[in-house]
Amino acid sequence: MSHFSHGRDFAVEPHPVDLTARPDLAAALDAVNRDLAATLPEAGPMRLMCTPSDDEDIPDQFHAALPDGRRHGGVTDPAAPGIAEAAQETVQAVLWQVWPVCPEHRTGVHADAGANDRAVWWCRAGEGHQLCEVGELAQTLPGRQRRALRRKERGREG
Repeated sequence: MSHFSHGRDFAVEPHPVDLTARPDLAAALDAVNRDLAATLPEAGPMRLMCTPSDDEDIPDQFHAALPDGRRHGGVTDPAAPGIAEAAQETVQAVLWQVWPVCPEHRTGVHADAGANDRAVWWCRAGEGHQLCEVGELAQTLPGRQRRALRRKERGREG
């Protein structure tokens, strides 16, 4: 045991979250995966994992994991902005890529709670502005990319 662990065992393995029991988390993860499919399809859909705490004073950690299980960081608040933030941390740390990016300022955006506590992507460049709700990044793509994405989606449905 490391002297930094203060007597706690940190070898608890994360497990997949049962999304059928948590439709709110399923919706938040679906929104993130729509954004990934639109802007970073090679990443594949994320899975939501939970590392349970063995201490009642320390909350569980939720992680957005890539299809192969790689993940980074984690959040204790699994509300929609937290899921988006966890996905963003994983993409940045594991794939070494800034995601998502504001098309106007070409800087990374951040997950935040918007109106009605809906998760939004917020650009802090300039005076700051809301890019879109999480799950709606496809609408921010340039016309040609947006049309190509719609054709691809229609092909999957047909």
